[in-house]
Amino acid sequence: MKPFPDAVRPLADRPLVVVLNNDILPYRIPLFRALDAAPGLRFHFIFSTERAWDRSWRVDRKQLGFPHTVLRGFALRLRKPNYGEWRTIYINPTLFLHLLRLRPDVIVGYEYSAPALTALLYARLCRAAYVVWTECTRHAERELTRGQRWTRRLILPRAQAYIGTSQAACENLVHSGAPVESVFASPMSHAVAWFRDESSNARKEPSPGAAHRILYVGALSVRKGVTSLLEAFALVARQQPEARLILVGDGPLRSSLEDLARRLGVHARVEFGGFVQPAELPAIYAQAGVFVLPSLEDTFGVVVVEAMACGVPVVCSKYAGASSHLVDGVSAFLVDPEDIHQVADRILRLQSDAGLRSRFASEGRRLAGSFEASAVAEPFLDASRAALDRLRR
Repeated sequence: MKPFPDAVRPLADRPLVVVLNNDILPYRIPLFRALDAAPGLRFHFIFSTERAWDRSWRVDRKQLGFPHTVLRGFALRLRKPNYGEWRTIYINPTLFLHLLRLRPDVIVGYEYSAPALTALLYARLCRAAYVVWTECTRHAERELTRGQRWTRRLILPRAQAYIGTSQAACENLVHSGAPVESVFASPMSHAVAWFRDESSNARKEPSPGAAHRILYVGALSVRKGVTSLLEAFALVARQQPEARLILVGDGPLRSSLEDLARRLGVHARVEFGGFVQPAELPAIYAQAGVFVLPSLEDTFGVVVVEAMACGVPVVCSKYAGASSHLVDGVSAFLVDPEDIHQVADRILRLQSDAGLRSRFASEGRRLAGSFEASAVAEPFLDASRAALDRLRR
């Protein structure tokens, strides 16, 4: 009897790929759906927790639409060395038993964590292929603890393939010793078409003054560089009387940012929008003329993809992983977020030049398409197949 082609092979006979992730992130759901729908492989997704302690979004698990398990366990919180933030270490005592029950052919382990180490142990004992999945860039790896660096040295040489969520993450994998031919770029995905369509519908309602609205979406924290953005906006406000800054998000810096806005004399022109659920974001992007991501460190910065999908010109920190996919002056402006004069200059150039805004918006929409889940799923699938092939050699 001839073997079945991958596309029509009975489901039970297809290799099983188990993907480990920390919590259920809304922007990863489209990728997981796309992977689950792909022919030739089966997928099961294991989460260490339903929602991280520092996340406010709501996700209805009934709408996920793919096989998944949320493990029981607990988490440890340790202070990070920079920016005054906390690191979460997930401990899931039943993970190994779940892997024994599922019997995966391939495991995709997220970052260099306790669950990843458990998964590697299973892979070595039960002869499963192991794939490293990481967001870590060379700039962001300063945050790795000694334990994570030790875990990375243990995991990297024993993996069969590697997935980086940005070009910068892939470069860091190679720098850390991963064979270049085994590294696959599967950038941070998003529901690009949904953001594009929802923002287009929102623009049907007139929004006077949109070109003068500068938007930031994200946590109000030191790492996100919002203080520098506010200082840059004060420079913009001196030259552009109609400019407005909208800060969407919440966090530990909110009260100090409000005080700073008062001291800079721009409080009346800064709107603190607070946290909003993802479903509300397209309408907010649709009312903006410029989007700024001023992160001092960011493994990716998926809000950049959201802004581009919504047709909003972007000013992006050079320290965000997303910047490795952008071309300065073509698809966005790339800036040093701590150089407030440079940030202000790029904002003013976009506000004063409708043609430049239009070119950035057009190129941004085109580029955003490469982050659609269906496109990002392909290299993820390629990495899973490559790992399985290498293990069987």
